[in-house]
Amino acid sequence: LPTDTEVLVIRTKNLWQDWINVNKILGARRDVDIPGEGSEGERVNAGSRLPVQNTLNARGRRILCQFLTNEIRIYIDLLNRAVNLSDDDVRAALEGTQANCPSVVKYLGGEAGNGPHVM
Repeated sequence: LPTDTEVLVIRTKNLWQDWINVNKILGARRDVDIPGEGSEGERVNAGSRLPVQNTLNARGRRILCQFLTNEIRIYIDLLNRAVNLSDDDVRAALEGTQANCPSVVKYLGGEAGNGPHVM
C-alpha cells in the first residue's frame, strides 16, 4: 500500500467493537446491531472455545515465526497505520506478537523505520 493510504483495521479479537468504530469513521448514522450471545454471528469470534489447541513446542514456534516473518511485518505495519486504533490498542496487539514471536519482532524492530512505533 502507498504510505499515504488510510488504513482501517478490524481485529478478530475485537471484531464487533472495531466494526462499530470503523462504521462511525465511514459515516454510519447509527451503530450496527451486534449479534446476541450464542448466535451464529457471535460464534465468529469464539476465541478460546476453538477445538484446536496449541501443541507447538518452543522450537516449533520459533520455526513457524521464522516462516511468518513477512506476514508479521505486514501485520505490524497495518497496526501502526490503522487510523481506528489507539496507541493502547496497537501496544496490546504488539505485546501479543512479542510474546509469541519475540525473535521476529526484535529482528523487525532493528530494521530502519520498519519496527513497531509503539512498544
